[in-house]
Amino acid sequence: MSSNWNTADKTLLCSVFIFLAALGVYLLLPNNIFTEGFLFVSEAALVGGVADWFAVTALFKKPLGFPFHTAILPNRRQDFIDASVNMVQNEFFSRKSIFKKLSDVHLLPNLLEYIKKSEIRRAIITLLFSEIANFVSKLDKESTAKKISNEIRKTLREVPSHILIHELGLYLKKSGKDRVIFEKIIHTAREAAATEETRKKIEKILQEYADEHTQSSSTFSIMMAGLAQMLDLVNFTEAAELMQKYLIKFLDELAEDSQLQRQVLQECRRIFSEVTDTLEFRDLIYNLQLDSINSLPINSIIQEALEKINVELSKANVKKIEEEKDEKNLSVFIYNFLSEQLDRLIKLLESDTPLKNSVEKFIFDLTARSALTARPIFANIAQNSLMKLTDDQLNALVYNKAEDDFVWIRLNGSIVGSFIGLIVFVVIQFISI
Repeated sequence: MSSNWNTADKTLLCSVFIFLAALGVYLLLPNNIFTEGFLFVSEAALVGGVADWFAVTALFKKPLGFPFHTAILPNRRQDFIDASVNMVQNEFFSRKSIFKKLSDVHLLPNLLEYIKKSEIRRAIITLLFSEIANFVSKLDKESTAKKISNEIRKTLREVPSHILIHELGLYLKKSGKDRVIFEKIIHTAREAAATEETRKKIEKILQEYADEHTQSSSTFSIMMAGLAQMLDLVNFTEAAELMQKYLIKFLDELAEDSQLQRQVLQECRRIFSEVTDTLEFRDLIYNLQLDSINSLPINSIIQEALEKINVELSKANVKKIEEEKDEKNLSVFIYNFLSEQLDRLIKLLESDTPLKNSVEKFIFDLTARSALTARPIFANIAQNSLMKLTDDQLNALVYNKAEDDFVWIRLNGSIVGSFIGLIVFVVIQFISI
C-alpha cells in the first residue's frame, strides 16, 4: 500500500477538521438549528469516512491494531494464491477462451508474411543448408554407399531384358542416336577401308579366289589363266585398288544423309527388331545385363561422391554462396534449390486453397494443443511468483491494481455519510415540530 497521502486520506483529515469546527460553532451557538445541522452532517461524514477507511485497511492489515477479522489478505494468503492460480488456468487460459482467441487470429497468413522477410527467409535457408551439411558429415559413407549400390543393382536386375531392349530401341530411334551410331560405324569402316592393309587383303582374297577356281577348272582353263597372267591381262593389284576405291565411295555415300543411308538404316532397324524378338538374343542381353551390373563400380563411385559432397559442404560459406553464380558448384546448387523450393512452398500455400486449409487446420490444432498443454505451466509460474512475495509485496500488488477504486470507496463513505446525516437531521426536525 502506498505510504503517501492520497485523496481519501486528505478528505478524511478534512472531515476531522470540519467536525471539530462544527463542534466549536455548536458549543458557541447551542440553540441554533443551523449549527446543530452542521454538526450532525459533519459527524455523519466523519463516521462514514472512518468506517470505510477501516473496511479498506482491514483488507490488508490490522487498522489501529484491531485483531478481529482484519488483515484479511495476509491471513487468507494461500486461498488468494489458489484462487488466482485457478483463475489463470481455468479462466484466462480455459479451453474455450484459447480456441476463441486462436480462431480470431489468422496464423498462416501471418506466418507466411513473416517468412517472406529477407532476413527470416535467409535464416531458414541457411538453417536447412547447415542441417544438410551436418547430416552428410555424420553419414557413414561406406555403409550408405553399399546400401545405395545394392538398391541400384537390385532395381537394375529387376528390369526385364525385353523391356530394356524395347526401351533402348525406342530411345535410339526417337533421339536419332541410332543414326549417329550408324554414321560412326560407317566412318570407322571408311577409315579402315582406305588403308593399304585393306587393299592388300582385297588383293589376297582375289588371288585366293582365282587360285581356287583355277585348280577346279579344266586343263584348258588352267592354261588360259596362266597365259592371261603372263600377258598381264589379269592384274589383281589394280583390281584390288579399284574395288577399294568403289568401297570407299560406297561408304562415303552411306555416311551422308542420302536415300541409300535411309534405306540401309531402315533395314538395320528391321533386322534389329527381328533379332531382339528371338529368345537367344534376350538371353544374351540378360547375361550382359547381369555381367554389366555386377562389374559396375557403383559402390566406389557413390562413396567417392559422398566424400566429395561432404568436403564441399563442410567448406561452404553461406555468405559467399549468395554471391556465387556458378550453378556447377554443388553448394550453390543446393542453396539455390532450397531457395526455389521455399518460394514454391510459399506460393502453393497462398494459391492452393485445399492445401492452405489443411495447413491452417494443422497449425491451429498444433497451437491450440500446445496452449492447452502449457496451461499447467502458466499456473505453476503464477503460483511460484505469488508464493515468493512477502505480505507487504502481496498487499501492494493487490492495492496498486485497484488503488483508484479503493480511494473512491473511502470518498464515497464520507460523501454518502454526509448526505444520510443531512436527510436524518431533516427528518428529525420535521418529527419534532
